[in-house]
Amino acid sequence: MMTAPFLRAAIASLPLTLLLLPLGSMADSACPSAAPSAVSSSSLTISGDDEQLLELLGHQATATQARTLLTYNQHASSINKPILGNYARLRLAALALKDGDTEFARQQLSEVEQNSPAAVDAALLLAESYRRDGDKERARAWFIRIAARFPGNPRAVSGLVLAGDDWRNQGADALALPVYNLALTKAAENLQALNQLSNEPDQLYRTLTNTVAGNSTTVMDQLVLAMVRDNDSEVLTATRQLMAAHHQHKCLDRRETDLHNAIQHATARDLTNGAFRTAAKREKTATEQEIADLQRILRNAPDADELQAQLADARERLERLNTRLNKLGGTALPPALQQRKDQLALEKQQVESNLTNARRQVRKALQAQLPELETFYRNLAGEAQLGKAQLLQKKS
Repeated sequence: MMTAPFLRAAIASLPLTLLLLPLGSMADSACPSAAPSAVSSSSLTISGDDEQLLELLGHQATATQARTLLTYNQHASSINKPILGNYARLRLAALALKDGDTEFARQQLSEVEQNSPAAVDAALLLAESYRRDGDKERARAWFIRIAARFPGNPRAVSGLVLAGDDWRNQGADALALPVYNLALTKAAENLQALNQLSNEPDQLYRTLTNTVAGNSTTVMDQLVLAMVRDNDSEVLTATRQLMAAHHQHKCLDRRETDLHNAIQHATARDLTNGAFRTAAKREKTATEQEIADLQRILRNAPDADELQAQLADARERLERLNTRLNKLGGTALPPALQQRKDQLALEKQQVESNLTNARRQVRKALQAQLPELETFYRNLAGEAQLGKAQLLQKKS
């Protein structure tokens, strides 16, 4: 009888604490400082019931745990119950399968939320329950359904290989061969996705800032979760920095739009003033020339009263022109706008620096985790290929 790793994993310890921690959140109304700062982990509220359940899930499964598991799901009122309750049901189902009670196991598994981090294990256990009941077709359908819905999940693809091995050992070659082929296809697709991700890490940055720690369907999501679980990678800190920097970037973009509008308004006013300044300067030049001509004439006819009156009028007009030109000021940005522009440039430079540092940390974590996941899928493909070869050899 097959003892699948997904069954053993379901009744083994479960590292939940990292998955329960939100990656961080930013208030849209605030515009945080762009200066780098130490980002603290989000606080997590753990009730007494939660602590008791987490302690239980951290130990090997025994029949004595069933009452505590049932009590938690029936009576606990913790805010973490939507997540932890699914793991309690998963443990109950695994215990039931261990005792051969497939009906109770399926009843528990049917209550596990489809978007829960436990959904893959729940679906695998459901397939295992049908296999144990001798319903090979329904079990096979579930294994294929799991791989289709969670193509990037290692346990889902591994479940295909294990199902193929079990059916091959039982002589059900017609069921085993297509499952092996599907496992080979999924492993190849995931290896290709990992290779693409290695060449285009920008996809990973977007996934990190958008993924909620929980269920996942793609190999990229699996890689993110592996990086998050690696305490040495500091990827959680880098992720929070990425999220903070993206939020700061959006805020700075809004401020830049406001500044642009203010500058446009000031520029429009300057254009109006500029047209007057140009006309006034031309008039000033003509008036200065008029004064010079009158002064030259008056040197030869100092008693010409009419010319003296014209000269006085020209000088008054020149004085008024100079006064208006002086009030217009220069064409440079007003000091307040220039200060805002300079400050915005400095903050944008700091945000870009923060983004660069966070991305460097993520790339470092990626380089550490990528080979491990690639090796897993290569080994999985090798196991599927070996099982398929043994099938074909037996046929020949």
